[in-house]
Amino acid sequence: MGAIKIQLCFYSFFLYFYKKGMFRILLVGAIIITINVILQALGNVLLVRKTNHHFLRENASLSNVAIAKLLTFSFLMITLLHISQTFVWAICYYIHPTTSVDFQSFSEALYFSLVTFTTLGYGDITMNSPWRLLSGIEAINGIMLIGWSTAMMYSLIQKINMAIAPTINKTK
Repeated sequence: MGAIKIQLCFYSFFLYFYKKGMFRILLVGAIIITINVILQALGNVLLVRKTNHHFLRENASLSNVAIAKLLTFSFLMITLLHISQTFVWAICYYIHPTTSVDFQSFSEALYFSLVTFTTLGYGDITMNSPWRLLSGIEAINGIMLIGWSTAMMYSLIQKINMAIAPTINKTK
């Protein structure tokens, strides 16, 4: 009996979104999220491959300059990754016939996307179309991906700490 209630609940939920035209909006949002997750995964793989060689050598010692370069490279790469993800959202906003009326230029769509992705939400540019639901989906996507990047940076810093810990202990 419980399974039937769950199915009815799911069916009514689906029907509600379908009738309101929100199903297409959610589908577009899901597609963009998928693209961004793939970008994030590829960026993280590249980051790990570019940084791991510092830690895989036996008796690897990292100088302060090497650590600064490693952290700077990683930070810049992650920043570029998130900018590219906001570009994906901005392209969607700018080329979609329903949302393109809300933006006078691509730079305005990109600005809106950056503000939304980072959840700043200034409110100086807003979407008036029914597709404004996408902006909430973008904010959720941004929070998740920025959190993922934060975890990657934390992991890198942990690896650096583990690599320099033996040299710190030797100097004491």
